[in-house]
Amino acid sequence: MTKRKKNIALIFLLIAAMVAAAFVSAFAVTQEEKDKALQDAKDAKAATEQKRQEAKEAAKKAAEATANFEEAEEKLNSLSGDIEATEAKIAGTKAEIEESQARIEAKEQEIGVQNSALNNRLTAMYKTGNTGFVDVILNSESVEDLLANIGMVQKILESDQDLLEKLQKDHEILKELKTALENQKAALEDQQIALEAQQMETEELKTKYQQEADEMHAMEMQMEAEAAEMAAQAQVMQLQAEAMIVESGGQIEVPAGEYAFPIASNWECTSNYGWRICPFHGREFHNGVDLVLTSGTYGAPVYAIADGYVTRASWYGGYGNCIQYACGGGISVLCGHLSGYNCSAGQFVKKGTVIGYIGSTGNSTGPHLHFTVFQNGDDFNPLSLY
Repeated sequence: MTKRKKNIALIFLLIAAMVAAAFVSAFAVTQEEKDKALQDAKDAKAATEQKRQEAKEAAKKAAEATANFEEAEEKLNSLSGDIEATEAKIAGTKAEIEESQARIEAKEQEIGVQNSALNNRLTAMYKTGNTGFVDVILNSESVEDLLANIGMVQKILESDQDLLEKLQKDHEILKELKTALENQKAALEDQQIALEAQQMETEELKTKYQQEADEMHAMEMQMEAEAAEMAAQAQVMQLQAEAMIVESGGQIEVPAGEYAFPIASNWECTSNYGWRICPFHGREFHNGVDLVLTSGTYGAPVYAIADGYVTRASWYGGYGNCIQYACGGGISVLCGHLSGYNCSAGQFVKKGTVIGYIGSTGNSTGPHLHFTVFQNGDDFNPLSLY
């Protein structure tokens, strides 16, 4: 690697670690200081993970409260249906009671008419006394006729009496039916009152569960935000510790794990890593790769290959619009010739998120992405990560 490129990489690591303002020599950093820096970064990551776990617990409680809310809502719908059905039954029973009352009144009127007719006959017989029987005897033409006339009078009286008794019995049955219907109506009204009480109680529970769900969701979002901030701080601390190790002549092992590719899957490499003939500088060592898309290159999104801390999002000499970010584990990334940014210096970016857009700024012959990856300050072929 040329001295110039080495200096660029070192300056980038110093910015990523946020120690450029207080650079110290390798011999001024003790092993104890390096160990403490690494332990502090480890503790910060553990605290971040704990905060994320708390956010997951809040999300779980929010889900439970939401489930309770939905259950209460279903119960309310069921209670509403029960109340409507009960109201319909009450209305039907009320109509039956009114019908029974009308039949009772009609039966009472019929009883009154029949009773009046019977009383009139009995009164007439009482007033005439034996004369009535004498008339029956005198008007009878024979003994057989006499017996028939006497029997007919008796049957008339018995018929009147039977009819009256039947009417009175029907009247009692109707009264009993009305009483039963009134009792049924009262029971239905009590049932309606109970259902409405359940409905009110369930409404209160529904409101309570909704409030709990809202509170837990808000807590989840707050904790996620706090965790993201803590993760960014932990990343900075890790970078500071790594910068101390690199500047002391040490090496950082690249952590195992998959890296996202910086552009869409329909990519092509137009200039490989290594020696080449540059249209601007002649023969030079190309410290990265130039990537294009088979279609729609200009303005296409550029993605973060891993979680990282942005140290530059500005013009950078021949790289034009440039983004640099440190990913930890000694890995840092440079993306050049961009048409625009979707991040800013000091920002923590997540793997796979859009950080910028392909362009043709700086020393460029056409739209493409210049993609460089450093490990412990030294560039290497970035395609070896994939």
